[in-house]
Amino acid sequence: MRERYIPALIMLLAGAITSIINIINKVDKLEGSKRLLIVLIIFYFVGILAKAIIKKALAPIPQKEEEEVPEEDNKEEEIQPEEKKN
Repeated sequence: MRERYIPALIMLLAGAITSIINIINKVDKLEGSKRLLIVLIIFYFVGILAKAIIKKALAPIPQKEEEEVPEEDNKEEEIQPEEKKN
């Protein structure tokens, strides 16, 4: 259930880092906004990919059913009553 938040978390984390770097480097607002938009889009798809990988890795492994060994046709042999010897 919590894996649905993974793409948004990765995207927002990348956006925060980009914004901090833009502020430190004193990038123009328009240029910074363009960079931020591109980073958010790219890392959203990276997050979707990460979500799929994590979901697949944590999925329970299906148990293979034991292969049924075909039973040999063990027909009961008719036991002939032996003649009583007197």
